[in-house]
Order: sequence, then structure tokens, then C-alpha cells
Amino acid sequence: MNDSNVNDSNKTNSNGAQPYLHVMPREPAGGRWHVFQLSDESPRITFAESVSSYAEAHKLATREQRPLRFARHAWQQMVAAGVAPQTLPEDMTLV
Repeated sequence: MNDSNVNDSNKTNSNGAQPYLHVMPREPAGGRWHVFQLSDESPRITFAESVSSYAEAHKLATREQRPLRFARHAWQQMVAAGVAPQTLPEDMTLV
């Protein structure tokens, strides 16, 4: 078997795009935000974990060695709930 053809999820994809973690807005009655891993390769979207704060999402991204992105509405929800800092951290992206 040629190891160069094995997909290592810790590396960038063949097109250079690295998979990342994306935090989605929670439902109005929901208590947690769902985090998905998005990638250019199949499977493109996989459920990673549910989190209850920015700190949990950041720990997950660090553990998985993935960039962290938030849906703008998810970030606004976390700030309003008091579970995220008012100022956007430099290492985070809103989409």
C-alpha cells in the first residue's frame, strides 16, 4: 500500500484547504451549540461535538488542531448568553 495516498486528517486536503470547525447557531430553546467539521473532501460535513461556551469550542479546536469559525449569529448568541467574550478573539473567524 502506498502511504502517500492515505488521507491524514491532520494535514491539508489535496487542494490546500484545511478542514475547520464551524459553530452553528443554536435553536431558540436549545442550550448548546453544535460544532461541525467542514472539509473539501468527503465527508464534507461531520458532527464534532456540542458545546456550551466559547471556551469549550476553543478547547475542542485546540484538541482537534483545527481552525475555529463561528456563524455570526452563533457568536452573538454566546455573547448575549454571557458565555463568550465581548471582544472577538484574534484567532477566530466569523462567517
